[in-house]
Amino acid sequence: MKGLIISLCIASAIVTGSAVYANHTKSVSAELGKINASVMESLAENDFDGAAAKIDELKEYLDKKRTVLSATDNHEELDKIEMNIAQMSGFTEGGRQIDAAAHCKTLAFLFEHLPKNYELRLGNIL
Repeated sequence: MKGLIISLCIASAIVTGSAVYANHTKSVSAELGKINASVMESLAENDFDGAAAKIDELKEYLDKKRTVLSATDNHEELDKIEMNIAQMSGFTEGGRQIDAAAHCKTLAFLFEHLPKNYELRLGNIL
């Protein structure tokens, strides 16, 4: 009986921690998406200086939240995000609006699906 109670306590701690982590990941993802949308607006207006400033803001925010996002050991998603940010930054500096916007759209997709990769689901456990 004692082992069952301990197991239930451990299981509830894992589920609670996962729920809190998933909620935090959703808020981080939403903020990244919001900053990315402002980059897209700047690109649509051909404001490359404004887009570059927003890309820097995106990089800084991602750096602040990196430890939280990398806690699950899935670094491939973060690498994809950082690669697209770097490419978008380079295209923005070169004044290549269409290429920068394409990477902005890719980032929007990655940010939207980021919380889904961290949800507590049987598919993510196995």
